[in-house]
Amino acid sequence: MTRISKRRDRHFIDTQGRLFWINGPEDHCYLSEQRQWRRGLGLEEVLLWKQCAPSGRVSQRFTSLQAALEAFQAGAVEWYQDLYLRRMGDQMEAHRREDDYKPTAMKQAEARGARVQRQPWLLPEPAGPVCGLPPRGADRAGLLEVPHPHRRRRSECQLAQH
Repeated sequence: MTRISKRRDRHFIDTQGRLFWINGPEDHCYLSEQRQWRRGLGLEEVLLWKQCAPSGRVSQRFTSLQAALEAFQAGAVEWYQDLYLRRMGDQMEAHRREDDYKPTAMKQAEARGARVQRQPWLLPEPAGPVCGLPPRGADRAGLLEVPHPHRRRRSECQLAQH
């Protein structure tokens, strides 16, 4: 039996972290599984930033939203593959996966003077210069050594000659 952990309107996440939408009119609706490609976002952020797209898995039709939710929780959903929906989801993902992606409505609101929103998956800019190398002693702590871009390494042949 699958449980719904979070829900907003027609969108919900199950206890395994999978996202689903209820599509279609209320009296003839179906479930659609959604792919998410960014981890760490809550349901509200996924919906606001449109960081999901149809996987192509869809259910049978239901006579109401409540019937769809009850069937899902009872494990009584029959899943089918919709190749058209899958291709559409692939196109949506390719477009929305960009780091600087913003939904059109958000861009338009910002152009009209709304507060500029920063993508939650981007890290804040560093306050000062950053070297990019791990801290000293990190190589002894078992972390991989990252070569400095201006440091030359001697090959084993060069080391053997000395």
